[in-house]
Amino acid sequence: MKMKKKIPEFRNEKEEAAFWGKHSPIEFKEEFIESKKPFEFTLELLKKTAEKHQEKKNSVTLRMEPSQIYLAKIIAGVRGDRYQTMFRRWIRENISNELKDPRIEQEIRKQMPHLVKN
Repeated sequence: MKMKKKIPEFRNEKEEAAFWGKHSPIEFKEEFIESKKPFEFTLELLKKTAEKHQEKKNSVTLRMEPSQIYLAKIIAGVRGDRYQTMFRRWIRENISNELKDPRIEQEIRKQMPHLVKN
């Protein structure tokens, strides 16, 4: 018979983070209670998380004029950045600015209601 694993008591957040860095919650599924109500995120939390979270990146192909790419490389070089990193930052900043538009917030609420708390 297999022993059920118990989540240990942690003395601090650092110890807890180290533990979860080596273990999966799936190893302790008996310790968790299923919730009937889905967790809802506030739009503000989603914005903050999107700004800080380092997700795995997907490739995107953009068709651009060679002169735009060349200028972007020059700008990035002057700023001590790589041009692809700079493009990602520009896109991230502009998405963040667009989220301030109430029409866009409304559309997010329509398309992803499970992620946004009313």
